[in-house]
Amino acid sequence: MDIRNVQKTGDMFYVYLPTHWCREHKISPKSKVGLIQSSDGSLNISPHITEKKPKDIVISIGESNQNIIHKLVVACYINPAKSFRINLEKEMDFTELLNQKRLISLESVELDKKQITCESTITVSDPDSLLKTMVRKIKNMLTVMQKNYDSELIGRYEDEIDRSKMLIDKSIITSLTFEKQPKLNTIDLYYITLISKDLERMVDHLINLPKAEISFFNSIAEVIDYLHFIVENFNALDYKKAIELLKKLQKVKEPEIRDIKGYDKQRIRLSLDTIADVILDWAITKEVEKTK
Repeated sequence: MDIRNVQKTGDMFYVYLPTHWCREHKISPKSKVGLIQSSDGSLNISPHITEKKPKDIVISIGESNQNIIHKLVVACYINPAKSFRINLEKEMDFTELLNQKRLISLESVELDKKQITCESTITVSDPDSLLKTMVRKIKNMLTVMQKNYDSELIGRYEDEIDRSKMLIDKSIITSLTFEKQPKLNTIDLYYITLISKDLERMVDHLINLPKAEISFFNSIAEVIDYLHFIVENFNALDYKKAIELLKKLQKVKEPEIRDIKGYDKQRIRLSLDTIADVILDWAITKEVEKTK
């Protein structure tokens, strides 16, 4: 291993490239090199720049099950494709497919008898910002449920929350597929996707509860408020804050499962419990990183 001193000028850090390596690969003052950050934190320098770019994908299937087709469309959307086209063997009535809540949120997706197309999917970044947006929307939705329970507004919030979850998936998959250098570490991306997944699950059950459940809404609002505080201050996350979230969750009573309403309450609490566990795991990871 060739060890070199890190030098600094202003806010810039730099090291000199080995002379023999530059000669071998014909590196001149006008050359460009490729930098790839690995998951272990190491930085690889390549004399050749190989930039991956999103591609157009075409898929042909003989499937007629609309639930499967819906899942395929979403999978194509959250992956970093420039565009996609799904060809079907038979013409289909897309009425049922159009009612799928996750499909409604997808822009630029066109359905036409035997073909589903999306000519340009949006590019997203900063999954941590998307998670903050997701939690803020859940917090606002809970406020509506506590005050005037406007069903139409609650439905709009749910659509936006679902969309935030898909954009988080898309952002993380894009970062990992194209080996970009996001401001977050790979482990941070992992924790963000776990949290967003259970947040979406929680909301799916939350919207099933009637406005008479104001007491339950109030009890979980305190948990969501503190989760909002945590995601807005990720850099300051530590195990003490994670434990405080667990304590707030313990104040939410275990629901009795006597009917569907009780089941929804249980699933909401389980989702929050999983999120609190992930936050604690993340906090301990940050503690370990401090000791490196």
